[in-house]
Formats: sequence, C-alpha cells, structure tokens
Amino acid sequence: MNHEFRRMAAIEKRARWRSSSAQAVNAAIAVLGITLLLAAFACSGSSTRANNTRCLQAFANDQHRTLEAFLQDPALQDSLGSAIDHCSR
Repeated sequence: MNHEFRRMAAIEKRARWRSSSAQAVNAAIAVLGITLLLAAFACSGSSTRANNTRCLQAFANDQHRTLEAFLQDPALQDSLGSAIDHCSR
C-alpha cells in the first residue's frame, strides 16, 4: 500500500513538472509573438512614410519639377493635393 502511494506521488510530481514546463514554453511563445507584432507595427509606419515620399517624388519627376517647387508655387499646389490623395491610397 505504501509503495502505491509513493508511485502515485511520483506520477503526480512528473505531471506537475510537465505542466509547468509547458506553461513556461507557452509564455515564452506568447512573449515572442507580442514582440514580433510590436516590431511589425513599428516598421509598417516608417515604410508607409517612405512609400508616400517616393510616390510624391515620382509624381514630381513625371511633371519635370522638384517636390520643393510644388510646395513653393501656389499654382501647382492643386496638383500636389491630388498627388497626395493618390499616394495615400
């Protein structure tokens, strides 16, 4: 009888160890996932700004002007507004 209790205690001890090990692995995976998600959000904002800048520069090049000329000349600001609208999509 005493032998059975020891065996059951050993089995429970192994089950608790496996459970805590699995919980540690799950927690590590969750932390890694959250870290990767935050890194993706941080990178997406900077890439969007870079793509918008490239789009506006390409529009200015198509018009054979510089981007600064569009910002300084009031007559060209309407076309710059439409370019900004186009590039933001």
